[in-house]
Amino acid sequence: MLPADFLHELRRAGVDVRTDPATRLLYSTDASIYQIEPLGAAFPRNAEELAAVVELAAARGVPLLPRGAGSSLAGQAVGAALVLDLSRHLTAFSIDPESRTATAQPGAVLGALNRTAAHYGLHFGPDPASADRATIGGVVGNNASGAHSIRYGMTADHLLAVDVLLADGRTARFQRVSLAQARRKAQGEGVEAALYRFALEVHTRHAETIRRNWPHVWRRASGYNLNYLLPWSPAAPPRWEAAYPPHNPGSINLAPLFAGSEGTLGVIRSATLALVERPQHTLLALLRYPSAAAACDDVPRVMEYAPAAVELLPGDLLRRAAAIPAYARLAAFIPGDPEAVLLLEFSGQTRPALR
Repeated sequence: MLPADFLHELRRAGVDVRTDPATRLLYSTDASIYQIEPLGAAFPRNAEELAAVVELAAARGVPLLPRGAGSSLAGQAVGAALVLDLSRHLTAFSIDPESRTATAQPGAVLGALNRTAAHYGLHFGPDPASADRATIGGVVGNNASGAHSIRYGMTADHLLAVDVLLADGRTARFQRVSLAQARRKAQGEGVEAALYRFALEVHTRHAETIRRNWPHVWRRASGYNLNYLLPWSPAAPPRWEAAYPPHNPGSINLAPLFAGSEGTLGVIRSATLALVERPQHTLLALLRYPSAAAACDDVPRVMEYAPAAVELLPGDLLRRAAAIPAYARLAAFIPGDPEAVLLLEFSGQTRPALR
């Protein structure tokens, strides 16, 4: 139960907060198999109300759980806390075509942002399958990626800055700063200074430990991206065309730490994202296989053709789709009854080169 005085203060600040059984039941589930009843749900209408919720929760010791569209598959959007539904009101975003960046509130839907960015020939590289409903806060929270990850990597690779509310109720902006600036920020009290002290400790004292023990993969969404503080990665997306992870010598950026943190480091007020150029043309190739294992074994060979995306569709999934009228027509372009299919996308500026 939420403390009565906490609820009173929230409502006096104008925050729409609900603790009725119906609301708590609705927010006890997401797209996963888990069900945990929250303490309630709050629907801040603007940045000021969001700040009021976090500040009051920090003072009262009330746990918070920021939530986007609830498209989590592992239960990240449910818990015994006050759920912050940021998808209802905090949905604004803007595009700067000159700098190729987007700044978005946490409730902005990625698909809507990409539709606007397309007018400038731009889009956000990582493209989770849930983009038509996934919010920017959720995309950052779980370090989202998608079929084009071999070219564009993960959300952390395009997260330039975050404006956040920290556990002590204070606001902070994390972006690329020089190491000297980071040392100055580390001198002081509060969560922001503590985060900078920790980041500098990782950067200066634990680099070799991370290099020696880090999982030998580049695509991961579990735990904090401590390797970005070095910056270093044991591998890189096969089609990534620059230094990986992206960095500037002599600087440090704590923003990528928030990608994949699932709201545990702070509540995002806004995020600044790097956009990439949309390709002029795309071409899809379909390869059929006698088994999913055979399809997987062939991936190294097809990667030599430099596709922008590779997606595996197992035969069982295709047959299940064909049995459902709403999906059957969507799978009709695949001939026969293969046990597995690889879909390869090629993209570029001229169609003949793609062919």
